[in-house]
Amino acid sequence: MANITTIIDTILEKTTPVIKGTLKDENGAAIPAASLTTLTLTLYSMAGIKPIINARQDQNVLNTNNVTVDSNGLLTWSLQEADTAIQATTIVNLETHRAVFAWGYGTAKKGRYIIEHTIQNLEKVS
Repeated sequence: MANITTIIDTILEKTTPVIKGTLKDENGAAIPAASLTTLTLTLYSMAGIKPIINARQDQNVLNTNNVTVDSNGLLTWSLQEADTAIQATTIVNLETHRAVFAWGYGTAKKGRYIIEHTIQNLEKVS
């Protein structure tokens, strides 16, 4: 089964919420930032051809690019307006975005986690 979390609350278009979660190894133990060798983020819309959002395709986010990980494995992602922009070329009320975090740690160990969230189109927001 995939590690997928669906955020229940709808995120308003072009807002800057914060998403938090703890990175864990295969045994459920938190992975501190010092143990990570890589951390990347790919963000895309689930609509149409699944366009990449805000140039976040395999983007390095190991304590950079609006993402931090602390000594307890707590990942904090401060979304930017461009992360929550509607990608559809036609008017839609809601659009699902998928964020894929991938990390490396230890000796050739890897992990991935998916976060899906729904963006509410405000149509007249510039």
